[in-house]
Formats: sequence, C-alpha cells, structure tokens
Amino acid sequence: MTERPVHERVQHPAKARALAIRTLPRDLLLVLSQRLWQAGAGLVTTVLAVHFLSAELQGWYYSFLSVAALYTLFDLGLSTVLVQVAAHAFAGLRWRADFTVEGEGSDHFRALVGRASRWYVVSAIAFAVLLLPGGLLFFGSKAGAAPHWLAQWIVLCSVTAAGLIFMPFLSVLEGTGRIIEVYAIRLAAAICGSLGAWAMLAAGENLWATAMVPTATLVIPIAWLLAYRRNLIAVAWQTAGREFAWRHEVWPLQWRLAVNWLCGYLLTQINTPVLFHTQGAVVAGQFGLSLTIVNIISLVAQSWLTRRVPAMARAAAQRDWAALDRLFVRDYAVSSAVAVAGAAVTLIAYGLLSHTAYVHRVLPFWELVALLGFMLANLLIGGLSTHLRSYRKEPLMPLIATTTLISTPVLIWAAARYSSAGLVAVLAAINICVNLPVAVVTWRHCNQTWRHEA
Repeated sequence: MTERPVHERVQHPAKARALAIRTLPRDLLLVLSQRLWQAGAGLVTTVLAVHFLSAELQGWYYSFLSVAALYTLFDLGLSTVLVQVAAHAFAGLRWRADFTVEGEGSDHFRALVGRASRWYVVSAIAFAVLLLPGGLLFFGSKAGAAPHWLAQWIVLCSVTAAGLIFMPFLSVLEGTGRIIEVYAIRLAAAICGSLGAWAMLAAGENLWATAMVPTATLVIPIAWLLAYRRNLIAVAWQTAGREFAWRHEVWPLQWRLAVNWLCGYLLTQINTPVLFHTQGAVVAGQFGLSLTIVNIISLVAQSWLTRRVPAMARAAAQRDWAALDRLFVRDYAVSSAVAVAGAAVTLIAYGLLSHTAYVHRVLPFWELVALLGFMLANLLIGGLSTHLRSYRKEPLMPLIATTTLISTPVLIWAAARYSSAGLVAVLAAINICVNLPVAVVTWRHCNQTWRHEA
C-alpha cells in the first residue's frame, strides 16, 4: 500500500479544521431557524388571538398555557442538566452507523440514558395526577365565563404529560453534539404545532389551540425516534442492571437547577393565573400576551449561546479555559445585542400601532418597558448561568432562590393591590437592582476560584 506524501499528512489536520469551520454554521442555522420560527409563529399567534378571541377568552388562553407550563417543574431541570452530563459522559465515545454507542465508558453512558428515561416516566405520571385535577379546581371556579373548557384542559394535560416521557432522548442527543439533528426535529414540531394552533383559532375552536403545540411536540419526536433511532429507545430499557451514580453525577446540579426553574416560574408564568384570579381575564390576557412577546425576544437571543452548550461543557471537562472563554464571550455579546434590538423594535412597534386594537391587548407602554427591562436582565443572568453550568455547578441558585422567596408574596400583594403595574414594577426592580449585579460578581469569583482549584 502506497503511503501518502508527508505534506498531505501534515495538511490533513488543517483540512479537517477548515472543514469543521465551513460546516460549523449549520448548527447555528438550525437553532436560529427553530427559534425564529417560534418568534414569528408567536407573533402570528398573537395577531390571530387578538382577532379571533375576545379579551376575556384571551385571558383564558394564556392562563391555560401558564398553568400547563408547570410541566417545567416536573422536569426539575433535568432536560438542561442532561445536555451537560451527556456531553461529559460521551467524551471519547462515538455513535455507530446503527446508532449504538461504542468506546470506553459506553456502559456508563447507556446507564445514564436508562436512568434518565425512567425518571421522566415517573415525572409524567406525577404531572398528570396532580395538574389534571388541580386545573379542574382552579378553572372550575371561573367556569361561568367559558363553559367549553373541560375537554380542552384534559387533552392539554394529557399530551403535555406524555411529551415528558420523550424529553430525555433529545437532550441526550444534543449533549452528544447532534445539535443539527435535534433542532431539525424541534423545528418540525414547532411548525406543525403552530399550524395546528392557527387552524384551531381560525376555526373558532379557541382553547383547543392551546393543545396543538404540545401535541406536535409529542408526535413528531415519537415518529422520528421510532423510524430512525429505535436503538436509542432500546438502550433506555436495557439498562436495568447497570448502576449509575445519579446522586453524585446528576442530582447535585439537577436540584439546584430545579430550584432555579421553580423560581423562574414563580417570577413569570404564575403571574398570569394570579392576575386572572385577582384582576380578571382581561388583565391576565394583557400580561400573558406581553410576556409572550418578551419571551419570544429572549428565546431568539438565546440561540447563539444554546448551540455552544455541549462544546462549552466539553471544554470545561478538558480544562481548556481558553476554548471555554472563546466559545462564550462572543456569542454572549451577540445574544445580548439581539435582545436589546428586539426590545427596541417592540417599543417602536408599540408606538406605530398605538391607535389600533392590538395595543389594547398588551400592557400599557411603561409597564411593557419594565417587563422588557426584566427580560434583558434575566437574559444576562441566564447567560452567566449557562457559562458556569459548564463546570456542572449552579452557584447562582442561592441568589435566585432567596430573592424569589422574598419577592413572591410581594408580587401577589402588588398584583392584588396595584394590578399589572405593581407586578411588573416589582419584577423589574428585583432583576435589575439585585439579581444582575450580584450575578456578575458571583460569576467573576467562581471563574477565578474554580480554574485555580482544577
């Protein structure tokens, strides 16, 4: 066999790096496509909701979505933790053509998939058992205003619970670097779910629209996994005899992230049902729609850092601090700039549409400004958390938990006493004046300390 010339052997690594650079934008393209679709679809849904729903039904619509968003608490942060842990566990491994795993430590990786899958089955059952009757009690007290809601709530809870069962597979794949694959599936689910929601709104089916995205999020991944990745599902149920140190490798980060997610829910999503209960469906609908717009901006802006999570985790695992910083700094700056631009566009659009019916479906101008300020601070804090999470630690949890514990009763009081104006004022003050400055100081300290100790 003829050996390749020396100059070809020398250039080969450079060629590989060049090829990697040329193909790198594909992951960002898919992440952005998925996020931009969600953003654009969210805007279309907003317009359709204003057009087809009364102000009161809009309140029911966003209250349904906010209560169903409690599924994130049953996830307990595991979908995010799995990306980090899978990235560490997959180091030195590779996927075979039949999508089984090979390499030293493959048993450890398979055990992780198995334990995560069983965790989600239990979480799905708990969600259905608690949220289904809980929603019946909560919405039942307001049933006179929207008599046709029972079947919609049952379906929404059922498909959301079932969707939890399949969440770990996409998170594990994302952690192993299959970002293009994962976000293609998420994009397909987002497109199908949005089209279904629009069809329901246009057909006058109102609250049935809330179940369309969770249904697509369940059906599309199931179909793809069964068609192309059956071996991954098989791994989940063939690892009963394998031990995995969940308490040591996953739980320390998971419970901290779970607390953060609970705090995030208490600071955002729960406020729509609180306003629904204290101020009525119309104000709840204004806040819910405004929060949706703000979340769309944040979702798009996060895309730049989201694609870097597996790579940052691997860099931290290898103690390649230069690579970790390089991956983080530029995309953190871009993410922040996109969020600021999105906030500016939102306020400009508010001014241009100030004489239309659309403006009356969102919060008043200065309340919207405060909510956008809350979002920008939250995005900056979240980016710092993402960077620190590469070390498989969550040092900002005590800060967020403390401020949330103190502010939650204040938020409920402000909502009851001063309606949405008091609520958004408290939200903005907490994040901008307390959480953000302390988060920056903590981030700088942890980076210096952990790298010195490594």
